[in-house]
Amino acid sequence: MSLSVSLFSVVLAVALAPCNSARAQQQPQQEKPASQQEITIEGIGTMQVTTIKASVEAVDQQKRTVTLKGPRGNVLTLPVSERVKNLPQVNPGDIVQVAYFEAVAVDAKKTDAPLAASETVEEDSAPPGEKPAGVVVRKVHAIAEVLDVNNESQSIRVRGPRGNVAEVKVRDPKVVSSLKAGDKIDLTYIEGVAIEVREGTAAE
Repeated sequence: MSLSVSLFSVVLAVALAPCNSARAQQQPQQEKPASQQEITIEGIGTMQVTTIKASVEAVDQQKRTVTLKGPRGNVLTLPVSERVKNLPQVNPGDIVQVAYFEAVAVDAKKTDAPLAASETVEEDSAPPGEKPAGVVVRKVHAIAEVLDVNNESQSIRVRGPRGNVAEVKVRDPKVVSSLKAGDKIDLTYIEGVAIEVREGTAAE
């Protein structure tokens, strides 16, 4: 799948967990999903959303793992934490539908400050006993090193203080054109994902 394993694991846990009081900034659209569509998030603007589907290949209740098969045939087995209460509602053949938007900067500027990073996560999930569904929006503030710049796609690849690498789209072309490898950037970006588990017989 073209979704990062870490964020996918987070949202899978949220989807399978009991209802949480925290609310994501944007619920997934209810209309028939397309491969790509747009949503509008308050305070952020219009985001391009990609939708993919995976099938549940296996569920191990004792080991608490779910094995998924992606649209390109790749298989991923994910652990499910003890706080998850809806795992018994997931069965082989169910369809996991994932909608996500890539990391997009809401603020970016060059800096000489030392590398640093912090993040916040907002989440929402389905009530216990229902087929799992969940939304996660992750907001990251980082002072990171620029590894490379792509002016055509208006994106940059950066490395944070713990060595983690992220590719982030920057909406201001002036900021992108002013950067080069080795620069440091003060960056705030968001990424999000929504997941829904449906019975295989109901899948299209």
